[in-house]
Amino acid sequence: MTWDPNVTTVRIATRGRVTGREHTVTTWFACAGGAVYVAARGGLRSDWVRNVLAAPAVELRRRRRSWTAAGALVDAAEEVRRAVEAFADKYARHPEVIGAWRADPPTFVRFRWTE
Repeated sequence: MTWDPNVTTVRIATRGRVTGREHTVTTWFACAGGAVYVAARGGLRSDWVRNVLAAPAVELRRRRRSWTAAGALVDAAEEVRRAVEAFADKYARHPEVIGAWRADPPTFVRFRWTE
């Protein structure tokens, strides 16, 4: 699946690990290698990341469309570099953010389509 490169955000709908209720966040994303990457600014403290770890099935939403995907933490150094570079390509107008991420990468979550 390819998305319009001009679209800068995606909504991620997870299920609360305690309540079971839907929890939605809107965030930047970048695509590479058939996956959607999202940076978790709060790392493993981010509620939505903990929800993905507890129940990897999520909905990715953009405008009026949605897709089912499975999320996982990115822990391989090469994949982290690939995610940073995908963000660098997409968000070149934010060099200060990308420079900081190259020096100290955030926690990334990878989403792959399940449908």
